[in-house]
Amino acid sequence: MACNHFRSAISARATGTPLPATVTEQALDHHLTSCLSCSRWSKHLTTLRAATDDILRRRRPAGAPQEPV
Repeated sequence: MACNHFRSAISARATGTPLPATVTEQALDHHLTSCLSCSRWSKHLTTLRAATDDILRRRRPAGAPQEPV
């Protein structure tokens, strides 16, 4: 399978949405251990997601919902 296909699954995992029907968790984990490029991309995406969530939490006005809308 092409890396682009796995990168869609990596994005889904990072956002907590279901993986594409054609990619299992096991297949994604295997690909991440065997593809340095996707492994790096996954780590960068996870870091970016965490930083973005942190910024949104710190900038949330008093009384705003806990989760971004």
